Amino acid sequence: MISFKLINNWKKLALSGMLSILMCVACNTKQSIELYVSIDGNDNAVGSITEPLATIQKAVEAVRELRNNGNSNPATIYLREGCHNLSETLVLGVEDGISSIPHHENTGQPGAGELAQAQLTFAAYPGEEPMISSGIPVEGWKLLEASLDDLPINSVAKIWVAEIPEGLEKFYTLYDRNGRLKRARAKGFVPVKAGDKRTVYFPKGKMKNWDNLQDVELNIRPRRAWAINMLPINMVDEEMGMAKTSVTATYEMSPLSAWVHSKDGCSAWIENTLEALDEPGEWVINSKTRKVYLWPANPASDGSPKGILAPTTTELIRVEGEIDYRGTTDKPVVGIAFLGITFTQADRRAWTSDEDQLGWGMQHDWDMFDRPTAALRFRGAEHCQVINCKFVNSGGSGVRFDLHAQRNKVENCEFAHLGEAGILLAGYGPGTKDVNHHNEIVNNHIHHFSQITWHSPGIWAWQSGSNRIANNYIHHSGYAGVLITNRIEPNRKLDGEGGRTVRHHEIPMEVIENTTETYENWKVREKYNHARHNVVEYNEITHAVQLLSDGNCIYVSGAGTGNIVRYNYLHDNIEKSMPAPIRCDDDQHETLIYGNVLYNNFGFSARIASKGVNDIINNFIVAPSNAPRSGYLSYEWVPVPGSKVYKNIIISHPDGGHAHNERPRKDQTTNLPDIEETKMDSNIYYHPTNPEWMDEHLHRMHAIGKETESVFADPLFADPAGGDFSFKEGSPALNLGIEPLDVSKMGLIK
Repeated sequence: MISFKLINNWKKLALSGMLSILMCVACNTKQSIELYVSIDGNDNAVGSITEPLATIQKAVEAVRELRNNGNSNPATIYLREGCHNLSETLVLGVEDGISSIPHHENTGQPGAGELAQAQLTFAAYPGEEPMISSGIPVEGWKLLEASLDDLPINSVAKIWVAEIPEGLEKFYTLYDRNGRLKRARAKGFVPVKAGDKRTVYFPKGKMKNWDNLQDVELNIRPRRAWAINMLPINMVDEEMGMAKTSVTATYEMSPLSAWVHSKDGCSAWIENTLEALDEPGEWVINSKTRKVYLWPANPASDGSPKGILAPTTTELIRVEGEIDYRGTTDKPVVGIAFLGITFTQADRRAWTSDEDQLGWGMQHDWDMFDRPTAALRFRGAEHCQVINCKFVNSGGSGVRFDLHAQRNKVENCEFAHLGEAGILLAGYGPGTKDVNHHNEIVNNHIHHFSQITWHSPGIWAWQSGSNRIANNYIHHSGYAGVLITNRIEPNRKLDGEGGRTVRHHEIPMEVIENTTETYENWKVREKYNHARHNVVEYNEITHAVQLLSDGNCIYVSGAGTGNIVRYNYLHDNIEKSMPAPIRCDDDQHETLIYGNVLYNNFGFSARIASKGVNDIINNFIVAPSNAPRSGYLSYEWVPVPGSKVYKNIIISHPDGGHAHNERPRKDQTTNLPDIEETKMDSNIYYHPTNPEWMDEHLHRMHAIGKETESVFADPLFADPAGGDFSFKEGSPALNLGIEPLDVSKMGLIK
């Protein structure tokens, strides 16, 4: 974050401008407040529609001054067309919202319910599309006439160079008028042998002692299928083929397992070196020489770069309450709204030190706990709204709600071309402080996210419960669509994933010392896992897991009780890297998976996977693009006694595969999953060419008095290829009481 002369000039004008505003607006303390901000305005103006202010900061200061002078009425700050710059994070506090928290009856229903009227609203002027950006111009470009030694031959006479803007030390993303530009990326490689979490062994020539080594990042998938790290480099030993990173990776930096998918066969590459600057639109920064190098993709008429912007902060606006981290009670900001505004051009927050990162990663380090990684961040907030906004072309995530967050809503927004996640709800770590709940994420279009940090999800509720996540259209993700998780056990080591988020002072030592991943022990620990009673419904998810492996459309793991995944349309997820469209993973129980349509999906392991006592009811698995290795319904690693498996329709791939399969861990011999312990009946199974496909299974289950109502038959869908999953007359589903599913209600509400 930086300070500029513009801000200093604004401060000098503040007093005279404020007096003018107060004379015109504050004379009636019963009148609602309306202020206008224009990029052509003047911070010494009165803030009216004809004499608008120039900056958002000045408008906020004006509202605060009016509050101090007795006007407590709701205020609206209208932003006019154009790009409004925030070179530093704008922080809104308790004083900017409603003074008291509205009372809410506990109805037991998920979601935000009826929200209080906003006390402060930032709104687009009707018919206009204002943007908020942290980007500042990079100017003074000169064609690089002398060829640098590291520059590729095809880049000679095409690279332009400019000074890093004054006051800015380093940035990790760069923009032009068409969006985010690609940082120069070298061809990938596979580590030649296993290293540790700070050591990587590379093929000859892949890493060097570059002049700007402090700016170079190693992008690597460290051993596991589900994560990617961007690590600064500490040293390179070219002769030994070994490099050390400045920050610890999530896992050891080793070759990936053979089953893990990688489109180009590589799991690591280097970014931000001149020798990788070989395509239009690519750039390199050298903070040592304070130079930026760019091969312009959209040049001016003379070939020079135009409209190039460097970001100055990772978060544009933070709504922040009074947080008592170790205590039991926070004081949230209440009643802030954002309507119709585009948020863009914030930076990616990089890993720079172990002190800031180690032990603070939420599951698998998919994001950092309580960190400024989103363009718009709420940290202690209630009754706040984000409506009809856009979050586009930015280096981090769109919106995140940290720690205390209740009765907030994100609705009718678009999240696109983001480096990281769409929306994150992240409460306190495992403990008794359960204050992130009853939020609503509804009818948002979330697409082409996780473009830098591949494992970032579309929507993630971590230690957050009773939320309603509905009617969102999520597509083209690097990894997962929706996550409901905790997966941080109380006995986690401090430097392990999320270990420092555990609130040890709130959990009895007996619980910590006796943690095991069994259903019985989960019941003991469930009170500390606050991702419970979430409802994920009527969402449409397609083209998921485009970049990493082992991801899912909807994933629930290590969370609490009562999560419901229902009426979602998951289709055309055909990447070979997906194990199952829906998965209840490790340490997950008491989840209901109901009424979901899975159409034309790949799943190398399953279509619905369950590692625990979860119910799978009235789901349709239709037109699978492959036969799974495990089963269309896969029961994995742990016993599943009492799981309800009713009224599902499974239509096999022509190659067959198991409808149900018990999948143990490698070499597991005890406490195995056993489908005979489930409550299984009234299912329909069909194979287009093999009428004996289910004989063995049905014979086994009939022998113990189960699946007696289930049938092998064509379910007679009306037109599944056309999206009609109702039943024709004579369908066996009608006799079994199977509910037809209407996918037109799933996804965005037009």
